Amino acid sequence: MVPGASGAIAPENMNNINVVNTDYTYLTAKGKLQSEHSNLSANLTIRMKKNEVIWASVQAFGFEAARLKVTPDSVYIVNRLKEEYLIGSYEVLRQRYNVDVDFNTLQEILIGNFVPGEADKVKLEQDGPMQHVRTLRTNLQLDQFVDTTRFKLKRAEVRNLQNKDYMSVDYQDFEDVNGKPFAMALLLSIQQPEGNSAKTSVVAVKHRQVSTSETSLDFPFSVPSNHERK
Repeated sequence: MVPGASGAIAPENMNNINVVNTDYTYLTAKGKLQSEHSNLSANLTIRMKKNEVIWASVQAFGFEAARLKVTPDSVYIVNRLKEEYLIGSYEVLRQRYNVDVDFNTLQEILIGNFVPGEADKVKLEQDGPMQHVRTLRTNLQLDQFVDTTRFKLKRAEVRNLQNKDYMSVDYQDFEDVNGKPFAMALLLSIQQPEGNSAKTSVVAVKHRQVSTSETSLDFPFSVPSNHERK
């Protein structure tokens, strides 16, 4: 067995590369979120049930500013700062925010897990201590860069080949969580074409606490009566 970064966990072989993914039934992460675009600094709580739900609460200005709940087929967003909400399918999300990532890819990228692809749609390149894996999915191109010294995803890039939207996530500050390395910081950058230039949004997340368990978590979601649907 090949030891993982902690010396105790053996990596899995996915698409001919060795990776150590975080496994969980329920996951909770608490930390800070900073948005360069909106100058927002807030507390962030994320809860997840594997393959079923992603839930997030953003606390700013002394109260909950926003809440998000995502399931494999639906998206729920409440923005208390603007007193508005959105409930709909992934198609609504694609049309409204130009976000074109399926639930499985989203949940894995969010916690820094490698996303395997179909063997005939994967291209692998070695670049020093980094392995570059490119996967094509209809209009999406997913590039993942795996650090072979700790078998963890260091960077992920998602490109929409149709409208040229681009998203990248860099994973940093790895710490041990249940015997496996986990990125306690990530930097998210989203670029969307606007005429001859691009609109860029940058969000930094720094976790201070990450835990997994078999104990059920709550994923509450409600809409205040004075909020307008968007």
